[in-house]
Amino acid sequence: MTQFLKERWYYVAAAAVLVIIFALIGHYLKKRKEKRTQYQKLLKDQALSEALKNSRSRKNVFSENGQAMPMELEQKTRKKEATTGGRIVIQLSVMGAKLQNYMLNPEDHILLGNQEGMNDIVLPAEDMAPQQCEIFLYHEEVYVRNLTPGHMVILQRKKQKTAVVDKAVRLLTGDQMRIGTCHVQVFLMDYKGQLM
Repeated sequence: MTQFLKERWYYVAAAAVLVIIFALIGHYLKKRKEKRTQYQKLLKDQALSEALKNSRSRKNVFSENGQAMPMELEQKTRKKEATTGGRIVIQLSVMGAKLQNYMLNPEDHILLGNQEGMNDIVLPAEDMAPQQCEIFLYHEEVYVRNLTPGHMVILQRKKQKTAVVDKAVRLLTGDQMRIGTCHVQVFLMDYKGQLM
């Protein structure tokens, strides 16, 4: 046996390297799962807090003087999970020079545009209307409607793009909206923070 190991030492070395690689991959996956769990717990806590506050007052939680304030998040997950029941909460991630995340209740008709004081979320772009579009809840589904036909709102779902023109278009988790030069990522979740 020792003679065999001496002659074929490279098999032993390859096996040792594979064991080390598998151990490192396992450690990396464990850390990644822990971070995802922490992030999901943070979202659940914020969504529950938002749902409780919205059940007492019909205003969005993360707002100050009528304008939504960004949430502080570590990183976002794109894992989709099917859920049933519960109040719907929408997370909008506005991508620009700085990523800003907003968690809002679509029952309150969320207004987006570039004019402060008129919108829940003010988007920093000149090529859009003061009140460009609204996001709202209708029959337990979330929709976006363009309020100013002269300015474009483009909805991208995977590889398909559609212009939001005359009629409202349903939003799903993972959709991206281009409003002027701003890109907005959409995440729908229930009051427990589970992605829909």
